[in-house]
Amino acid sequence: MKKMKKWFTCGVLITITATSMLGCSSNNAITETKAPVATAATKQKPTKLSVFIASRASDALYTNETLVWKELGKRLNIEFEFTTGDQKTMKDKLPVMIASGEYPDIVSAKVLDFNKYGQSGAFIPLNELITKSAPNIKKYLLDNPEAKSQTIAFDGNLYGVPMLSAVRTSEGPLVRKDWLDRLGLPMPETIDDWYNMLKAFKEKDANGNGSSNDEIPYSSVGSADDTYYLDFADAWGIDLNVDNRWLAENGKLIYTPIDQRAKAYLTTMNKWYSEGLIDKELLSRKEPDYKAAIFNDKVGATTHWVGFVAGFNELPEAKKIPGFHFEVAKPPVLNKGDKALTSRQQLITVPWAWGVSKNNKNVETTMKLFDYVYSDEGQMLLNFGVEGDTFTKGADGTLRYTDKITKNADGSGKALNRIGAQALIGFRQDERYEKANCGSADSCRQLFSYVENKQFRDPSPTLKYSDADFEEYNKITTQINTYADEMMSKFIIGKEPLSKFDDFVAKVKSMNFDKLEKIQDKAYEKYKELSKK
Repeated sequence: MKKMKKWFTCGVLITITATSMLGCSSNNAITETKAPVATAATKQKPTKLSVFIASRASDALYTNETLVWKELGKRLNIEFEFTTGDQKTMKDKLPVMIASGEYPDIVSAKVLDFNKYGQSGAFIPLNELITKSAPNIKKYLLDNPEAKSQTIAFDGNLYGVPMLSAVRTSEGPLVRKDWLDRLGLPMPETIDDWYNMLKAFKEKDANGNGSSNDEIPYSSVGSADDTYYLDFADAWGIDLNVDNRWLAENGKLIYTPIDQRAKAYLTTMNKWYSEGLIDKELLSRKEPDYKAAIFNDKVGATTHWVGFVAGFNELPEAKKIPGFHFEVAKPPVLNKGDKALTSRQQLITVPWAWGVSKNNKNVETTMKLFDYVYSDEGQMLLNFGVEGDTFTKGADGTLRYTDKITKNADGSGKALNRIGAQALIGFRQDERYEKANCGSADSCRQLFSYVENKQFRDPSPTLKYSDADFEEYNKITTQINTYADEMMSKFIIGKEPLSKFDDFVAKVKSMNFDKLEKIQDKAYEKYKELSKK
């Protein structure tokens, strides 16, 4: 199953919002953790390892002179031979390379790719190797049931070492706090609060420009891939986003779009839309138009990536609007006092990983590399680079990015990608990195709000399919999801009345849904079986 469509929270965030400023505080301070691992290069001839990998920066493809890779080579006495390009190029090359049978030593790809091609023999199982010779990977991956279950293949083997996310922050609602203050309203908590607030935004000149008919109470980016408006379904305890529509409940899996809670959500959204509380252009609103409406002081509330919108507060366009301030709201609930929780979260594993091909003649050295990258020293290198070059350490032990990163004309995210940081390999993202790339202390506070308040639901199970079942699952699910997306949009904007919801359910159930349910039940049982091991 496809997981979070924007899997790399800060990777996405910083390439969009980060400028030359870094840090959660004015001095960009990061507290260092003492690294327990120290690996020195020897005088022996370096081991050559060929690597198939997408470079994060297309204008700085990886070589042995790329800072992070150069440092890895120096520390571990390795010489890398890269086959690289941008992400699309390498995605297209992967199946061609697999079909050729001419595998490099190390391959970077998605976890699903490793589980598919690993079971067919292209990659070696890593379970025993990790247990015997990779204590850091064992600690953070094999000994973490959640991380392991998200990575392990249908046959019980682990074929790739995944990237681990640092912060499970994600999408959520944000509100113009200055509009609330102008109207004397509290932050909304319940769905009724949201309705009353949006209605006030529409009717009471919330932006204070003397006109009560130019506000857009709620807007967001809307497209097949950006369905942030579905996040209000959190109030009903379901997730309607396409990447997470199967809810585990009472030992069974439920397809949420045909659940009665979905009908209640759609009825509410239709009411909001029909009363002009939701942007009439929502389903076609692209990001440039969305941002233009926001910085023309028209939009009062949104749902989006929290760090992205919170970062708007620091932009020059926002400074031109007196009091402009987006503030993250709790996930909405139905009743006052209900626990505010969201399903929209970054998983503990990022879909990218790296694995060892069956042609690798230097498995021992490769596993040392993989384990070093998972160590505290490796984590520091992959997140911050090299001391004295991309960060400095003060007398008090704090770390600071250098001007090479903070004053890069293309932004800090681009600068870090160009040096090889945040490579698409199995490493541990560092929370301090994500904090360091906040635009300000305020945006950092908002980015971590759901984390610190424990407002995430337990993640959905990572279902495990046989190849045949997965192929059939994809075929049936693609058809059903396409239809569900179309109908949910029509229900919201009133092109289809909610009185036809039962017809919609019946239509879904006629689309090989019984076969899909059997596949899902089998995959769920397999997940539970593997989770016990």
